[in-house]
Amino acid sequence: MISNKYFVVLAAAGLAISGAAVAQTIPPIPQSSPVRTIPAGTQATLPSANFQAVAAGKSILTAASPGTLGADGLPSIENAQAGNVAGLSYYCVQKKLVLGTSPIVAARTIAKRPDVQSDQFYSLGGKGLLQTAGGNVFDISTLPKDKRVMTCNDIIKKAQSFGGSSVVGH
Repeated sequence: MISNKYFVVLAAAGLAISGAAVAQTIPPIPQSSPVRTIPAGTQATLPSANFQAVAAGKSILTAASPGTLGADGLPSIENAQAGNVAGLSYYCVQKKLVLGTSPIVAARTIAKRPDVQSDQFYSLGGKGLLQTAGGNVFDISTLPKDKRVMTCNDIIKKAQSFGGSSVVGH
């Protein structure tokens, strides 16, 4: 019985030492350049390296941009056309902001439409950018998670109406 206790202690010590050796052999994570932040209440212009150009002079609006959110704290999806809704549906599914098969079916159904595949707002929607009035886009990733989920649920409902899907759900 005593020898089993000593064996357990020695085995634990051996694991601790081997774990420390492994930890020392892992290379450090390289430091990346600092991420630029946008001051609250301002608008960012579309960086050409990351997004398709929507139109000259259009901006990415954030949750901090004045007048972008309704009384419920959500952006309006009223101006989002089929292509943008299809891209946003994909974004919402990939980010797990909506669950179940209904959102997947709605996203796939609307994405098959020919007018959606050629829409410049489709790829922007896939990056979480919502088409707004005046051709600007709203970055839904700047919303708190609960508001992103609510926005995505609304997007899926709109996708179902565009896609002709009879599946209803979240």
